[in-house]
Amino acid sequence: MAGEMDGFDLTKFQEDGDDKDKIKKIMGKILSGRDDYEVVEEKRSEKVRHCECGWVLESGMKFCPECGKKC
Repeated sequence: MAGEMDGFDLTKFQEDGDDKDKIKKIMGKILSGRDDYEVVEEKRSEKVRHCECGWVLESGMKFCPECGKKC
């Protein structure tokens, strides 16, 4: 079966809970070599800009692709 890949589903480690804490501790030990080090998770929040017409604008857009107004 060429092209078929078996993998390990990591999505359960992305949600808050015991599994996520275990992974943070394991990664901390791998990265630092110490048991007491824990990885700090960076959380980003993106601001969503909307035009007056309600269209969602991507970063860097100056004009709305839907209505053409300068935003």
